[in-house]
Amino acid sequence: MPRLACSFLGTFQVTLEETPVTAFVSDKARALLAYLAAEADRPHRRETLAGLLWPDHPQTAALNSLRQALFNLRQVMGDQEASPPMLFITRQTIQFNPKGDHWLDVAAFTQHLAANRQHAHLRHELCELCLRHLQQAAELYRGNFLEGLTPKDSLAFDEWALLRREWLHGQALDVFQRLADYHEGCGHHEQARQYALRQIELDPWREEAHQQLMRALALNGLRSAAMAQYETCRRILADELGVEPTPETTALYERIRAGAYQS
Repeated sequence: MPRLACSFLGTFQVTLEETPVTAFVSDKARALLAYLAAEADRPHRRETLAGLLWPDHPQTAALNSLRQALFNLRQVMGDQEASPPMLFITRQTIQFNPKGDHWLDVAAFTQHLAANRQHAHLRHELCELCLRHLQQAAELYRGNFLEGLTPKDSLAFDEWALLRREWLHGQALDVFQRLADYHEGCGHHEQARQYALRQIELDPWREEAHQQLMRALALNGLRSAAMAQYETCRRILADELGVEPTPETTALYERIRAGAYQS
């Protein structure tokens, strides 16, 4: 097991030698670790990091706050005893060591996506290796990136996190959709149902996911539940977006009601 494990997909979680790390002095210290770990490909100037998290402070005060947060990170990460160190620190810059003894869920998630992209398949024709990469990516996605971490008065950090969150969110939806499509094509209706539900949890007005769920329920012998899901979809779209389901969704409902989908 890696010495340091960082999980940012969902709520912020860090463990050191499998023990939860909780002694962060503030959300800004957590945010500093998250930013450094997620942007570990390059060193970051201290002035940039200070401006990212303490933009309303005079530069001297912001740099002092950065030093305090950095000191806290080195303590809770056991960086003084780590070999190689977790952080590369100079008077001008700070960088998370990408080759340190650590694991980052965001990096693992994107690596599975990259491995999957190396193979071109139709949605129902995933090879065993690509299917495994998609399943592992799905397991890693506990929730939205840094969910609930909003350090006070740090607009630039919030904007950075939002961009990352939206991109990862979209990638996760695609993973769940592809897995639902695959299992539907294989006749694995319960698995298709679960992956359709994961999409709806992340994006309640995603009609494609409601359609997948309706088909999975109907093909699993749950015709009434499939029809009820259409009504749930219709209500969500009306309440949240003020629109009706697309003709494709309504046509699917009519086919299910007529008994076109049977287990």
